Amino acid sequence: MLHLLYGENDLQREEALAGIVQQAGLTPDLRDLNTEVLEAPATAAALRRACSTIPFLGDVRIVIARELLSQTKGPAAKEIDEIAAYLPDLPPSTILIFCESKALAAKNPVLVQAKKLSANVQGFAVPSAKDLSRWIVERTKMHRSTIDYNAAALLAQNIGPNLRMLDQEIRKLMLYRGDNKPITVEDVQAMAPYIQSADVIFAMVDAIGQRDPRTAATLLHRLLEVGEHPLAIFGMVARQFRLLIQVRWLDDRTMSEPDIAARLKLHPFVTGKIRTQAQHFTPEQLRAAYQLLVDSDLAIKRGLLEPEAALDLLIVQLTSL
Repeated sequence: MLHLLYGENDLQREEALAGIVQQAGLTPDLRDLNTEVLEAPATAAALRRACSTIPFLGDVRIVIARELLSQTKGPAAKEIDEIAAYLPDLPPSTILIFCESKALAAKNPVLVQAKKLSANVQGFAVPSAKDLSRWIVERTKMHRSTIDYNAAALLAQNIGPNLRMLDQEIRKLMLYRGDNKPITVEDVQAMAPYIQSADVIFAMVDAIGQRDPRTAATLLHRLLEVGEHPLAIFGMVARQFRLLIQVRWLDDRTMSEPDIAARLKLHPFVTGKIRTQAQHFTPEQLRAAYQLLVDSDLAIKRGLLEPEAALDLLIVQLTSL
C-alpha cells in the first residue's frame, strides 16, 4: 500500500503512478471521490489526516504526495522525519504514493523507511546520451513495434533526452509505418522534418563560422521556404550558439569529448560536431554573438524588427564578427 516513485524521468514516473492508481480497482467515479493529492509544502500532520480518512463507498483511498521529500534542511527536515515515523502506521485501506521529480539521497528518512517496509520503491532516471538510442529501441518494443538502431540513433542525436517528444515521435512513426516492419532511417527523415531543419541549422552555423554570409543566408531562406517559423529558427540558432559557448568553455578547460557529452546531456555525435564548430570562434566572438542574439530578441519583442528581417540582419552581423 506504500509506493515511492522518484527521478527526473517524468514520462515513465507518471506512467508508473497511473498504473498504481489503475490497479487500485476503483471505478472512475469512486476514484475521484477517494483520491487526494498533497503538494509541497504539505506537513506531516496533513499527510496523516489524508491517510487516516475513511474511504467513501469503497475499500481503498488513494493519497498522492508530490514533492514532499525533497527539502532535507531546516524545518522541512523535521517534517520528513515525522512522515518516516508515521509510515509503519499507514492504514491498510490507504494507498500512499510519494511522487518526487528529483532523485532522493540514499539517507532520506522516508526512502530508508520505505525500503524497510518492503514498499514499492522505483527510481526513474533520464537515460544518458550514450544510452538514449537503446532507450528508444526498448520504448518502441513496449509499444509493440521495432525500430532500426540507426533510426533510433538519428532520433536521439536530434531530439536529445526529451523523452516525451521521443515517445510522441515513436508513436507517429508507428502510425506512418503501419505494416509491422521496423522503423527505418528513411521513415524518420520523412516524418520528422525538424531533423532536416536541425541539419540545416548546423550547416548555417558552419557557414557563419566560415564567415560566408551568402551561404548562411541561402540556408536561412531554405528553412523559411519550407514553412519553418522565423521564431522557431531564431530559437534553434540561439540554442546552437548557447551550446557552442558551453562546449568551447569546457573544451578550453581540457574536458574530454565524452565528458562534455555527459555534462551537457548531448549525443556524442552532436557533441563532436559542435566542438568542431566552436573552434571557428574565439570565446570573445561567442560572447559577442550571444549578445547579438539577445539584442535581436529584444528588437523582435519590442516590435522594432519583424522576425524574418531580424534573422537576415543577424546573419550579416554574425558573419562580420
